[in-house]
Amino acid sequence: MKVHLRIKWLYRMLLIVCLVVSGLLPAGHPTYALSFGALPFPNGNVGITQPDIGAEIDLSEGKTPESYHFYLNNEEKPVIYDPVSVKYTYRPEAPLPPGEYTARLVFSFAGYQPASYDWKFTITAGASTLSTTVTKEQDQGLKAINDYRAKLGLAAVKFSDALNTAALKHAEYLDMNQVDPIHTSVSLHDENASLNGYIGNSVTERYEYVGYSRAGSEDVAYNEATLVEAIDSLFDAPYHRSPFMVPSLTEIGVYKKGNYHVIEFGYADGIAPEMTVSPGANDVYVPTSFDGHESPDPLRNYKSADYPVGYPIMAAVNGPKVKGVRLLESGLKDEKGSKVNILVNSPENDDHLENEVMLLPAKPLALDSTYIAQIKLEVTMVDGSTKQLEKEWSFRTEPVSGIGVKKLHQDAKAYTLQMANYGLNRNHTVTFGLDDDSYRLDLVSYPMMQKPLILDGTSYLYIRDLAAALGAEVEWDDSNKAAIYRKKDKTIIFYTNRNAYSINGQEFETSSPAQLYHETTMIPVRLLSETLGAKVSYYEPTRTVSITY
Repeated sequence: MKVHLRIKWLYRMLLIVCLVVSGLLPAGHPTYALSFGALPFPNGNVGITQPDIGAEIDLSEGKTPESYHFYLNNEEKPVIYDPVSVKYTYRPEAPLPPGEYTARLVFSFAGYQPASYDWKFTITAGASTLSTTVTKEQDQGLKAINDYRAKLGLAAVKFSDALNTAALKHAEYLDMNQVDPIHTSVSLHDENASLNGYIGNSVTERYEYVGYSRAGSEDVAYNEATLVEAIDSLFDAPYHRSPFMVPSLTEIGVYKKGNYHVIEFGYADGIAPEMTVSPGANDVYVPTSFDGHESPDPLRNYKSADYPVGYPIMAAVNGPKVKGVRLLESGLKDEKGSKVNILVNSPENDDHLENEVMLLPAKPLALDSTYIAQIKLEVTMVDGSTKQLEKEWSFRTEPVSGIGVKKLHQDAKAYTLQMANYGLNRNHTVTFGLDDDSYRLDLVSYPMMQKPLILDGTSYLYIRDLAAALGAEVEWDDSNKAAIYRKKDKTIIFYTNRNAYSINGQEFETSSPAQLYHETTMIPVRLLSETLGAKVSYYEPTRTVSITY
């Protein structure tokens, strides 16, 4: 059983300080005080010996100091000012010994007395350097996350040594103490100070421990899987998908220890409120269903609903000074224009949502089908103002279950180019090599259950391999000695005891019927074009059958 947990956004508390007027104000200056907010870093206990030390300053009037000075234990240190992030940062040139430290940042503005901001932090006993080595598994995790960012049209992210260290230490803590989120109420996001490996109870404390000063959030998965498989399951789970969808996500840390998979997300300041949707527009390989196994349970407010449901559709608004969203309109239609029954989770009825909404189709979506989604949101800013954002877009489900994630990780660039160039009208191609033990669907390889067969010069394919490749269901009707093939609104009966087949109840004669060979139903290639409505071709030099549908 898989359990996924999610931490909400970490909001920064700004401490307001006033600068007192020195003498007469410059002529025409309308105010008598200049206020600013300071977000100092680090705070509390720090477990690394060379943390970034400084503060992010938010000036109410957008002024830039004439001069600034930084002191550590009353000794002046060189500080670097970044006008974009408005951060003043000092990185120790040598490891700091354990103990308590006092930091001070002093500002000078024309016409005002100098102002200072003081704070303290502690380098803990046994503090170490940041983890700077990256394993192959971590690299694969970073690539998987950037694959999802690419298909959402968002910028790639990079590793942060601090976040990798936080992920490593928290994963080690969980594994060392074998934290059990299934049979106990213990959260995978908490640590207990009495247990081995403790670095901080909350995400905030653990970020302080590694000296990380940006806003962030955390995903944790507990399952027997590779790190990439865990990332896939986190993205499919709607509450855990949210961090992937933030445009201002710039850096991450990932680590796997035992069955515990930890992702730490770090965010820069956004530029403007922006709505991101998932699945994205023109995605042609969207999964059809979601089986739950997420905490909190997205269906907890729908007592009559049950899993599996359709693949969750999400919209999120992120950006500076966004307070929350309210859902005004939403809908989902299938390719015939019929409304799809959806369960709606929004901040109005879900206390785990603030700037996101999710639409859960009540039943799994159909394979290889186009859907149109529509969402309209009212965005509330921290100053109380509101604005409306809306989007209508189309996506298509994958032709067979699981191929989408395989294609994405196989070549994310090709995946996104296909979205851009082919849109939703993409045909699918299956190739069966008569001498092979695997087939390829849209360039993704799958093992065959039964190798192709040649009898009396006629090529045959195993119907269950054929059905798997075409996203169909098949069953055996022993009374009629026939295989029944079903896909969407088409039902085909392949008889093995006479020269006939039927489509949706209408029977046809054929000179190339299905054959029962060693208790398996084999379909001649010539019969495929007659029954499936697909283009079937054969290339003799490579003895390859191609089916385009």
